[in-house]
Amino acid sequence: MATAPSLVSFDEYMRTSYSPDCEYVDGVLLERNVGQGKHAYTQGEILLALQEQLSPKGLMALVELRVRVAHRRVRVPDICVIGQLEETVTIPPRLCVEVLSPDDRWTRVNASIRDYQFMGVPCIWVVDPYSSRAWIFEDDNPPLEVTDGLLFAERLGIQVKLEDVLPKL
Repeated sequence: MATAPSLVSFDEYMRTSYSPDCEYVDGVLLERNVGQGKHAYTQGEILLALQEQLSPKGLMALVELRVRVAHRRVRVPDICVIGQLEETVTIPPRLCVEVLSPDDRWTRVNASIRDYQFMGVPCIWVVDPYSSRAWIFEDDNPPLEVTDGLLFAERLGIQVKLEDVLPKL
């Protein structure tokens, strides 16, 4: 018989440091998959590409920052783009990026995407360095699989070549 997870108060979650950081959904701590080599490489390359394009626009790309997507929900995207620095993000990021790990499941990823969209995040990238595939979720449009090799965020006026951020074989 499975045991129910013990609930944690929001205040306790916010006061506690986890390594790696956990997400918080309705009182439950959700462990995030720890990135491995391809995940870490891809996350770093996307971060560098975004910083290069966004810094002149006064925007910041940051890794693994807590984003309070709803009253009792905190997600930790691999990268988020913000205009104002907050310890815990409460203003919708301009872009959230999820880099998949081998153990990630689409059920979890879709739940995060829905939370970002509910918060008002206009663009979400999901990048899978293990299959060399990526998807863009922009506004209320259907998900777009990247087939031309370009990740883009129309509102930000940026684009990143997928081949530039994926590990070379």
